Amino acid sequence: MGRNSDRLGMDNKPEHAEAPPIFNPLSFVAPTEVVDLPSKGEGYPDDHPLKGKDHIEIRYMTAKDEDILSNQSLIKKGIALERLFENIIVDAKIDPLSLLVCDRNAILIQARATAYGADYEAHVGCKNCGTRNRIIFNLRNPKFEGGMTEESLKHVQYVGNGLYQTKMPGTKFNVKFRVANGEDENRILSLAVENKTVDYGTVEQYKHMIKEIEGHADEEIISSYVENMIVTDATHFKMCLRRCTKSVRVSETFSCMQCSTEQEVDVPFGTDFFWPQR
Repeated sequence: MGRNSDRLGMDNKPEHAEAPPIFNPLSFVAPTEVVDLPSKGEGYPDDHPLKGKDHIEIRYMTAKDEDILSNQSLIKKGIALERLFENIIVDAKIDPLSLLVCDRNAILIQARATAYGADYEAHVGCKNCGTRNRIIFNLRNPKFEGGMTEESLKHVQYVGNGLYQTKMPGTKFNVKFRVANGEDENRILSLAVENKTVDYGTVEQYKHMIKEIEGHADEEIISSYVENMIVTDATHFKMCLRRCTKSVRVSETFSCMQCSTEQEVDVPFGTDFFWPQR
C-alpha cells in the first residue's frame, strides 16, 4: 500500500495549515477620508501642495486629538486647532496656516462629523429677546458659496500664483492681493483677545493680504498705502474680497420658542465646534 501511494504521488503526512498572522496593535493606522475643497485649489501659490487640487486627505480623529481640543492651555494660546490640523492632514508638506479659510472650515466640518456624528447640537441666543434656543445643525451637506462670476470679472481678475488684481477707483492704482488664510484668521482672533478695534484689525489684515501696488512689493510702500487708504478704495477693496472669496456654510433657520422670531444662524467654528455644550 505504501508503495502504491508513492507511485500515485500520494502523501499520507497530515497537512499543516498556515498560522494566521499575528496582530500587532502597534501597527494600527487610523483610517482616512477625502474632503472636497470649496476653493478647488484656486487661490493658492504655484508652489503650494493644494494648487489646482479639489480635495484633501485627512485622518480620522483619535483620542489624542480629543485631548488636544480640550487642553485649556492650547486653547488659551489659540493653537489647539492648529495642532489638530497638523495631526489629521495626511500630507505633511501642507502648512495648516497656509490653508484658505474656506478649506479649513470644510476640514473641520468633516472631521467633526466623522468623530461625533453629523448632528451638531448647540444653543443660540435669539437676536430679538435673547432667549437661548436649542438647535441641531446638519453637517452632512455643507454648502459651498461664493467665488468668481462674470460680474466679478468687471472688478477683479485672477492673475495666477494665488493672486488677484483690481484697479482702485480713487487712486487708480493697480493692486494685487490674496484672499484670507489660516494665518490671517489667527491674527484676527489674536487682535480680538487683545481688545484691538475692528478698524485696526482690518488695516493689519490688508497689509498682509495686499502683495503689490503698481508693481511695487515693498512692505513699507504697502503699509503706507493701507494706512492712508481713502474710503473709495477701501470700499472697493472690501467688495473685491467678497467677490473672490469662497466660503462653506452650515446654517439652520429656527423660530424662537419665546417670541417666535424666525432667524437663520450659521454654525460657529472654533474649538467649541467640537464641544458645543461646554
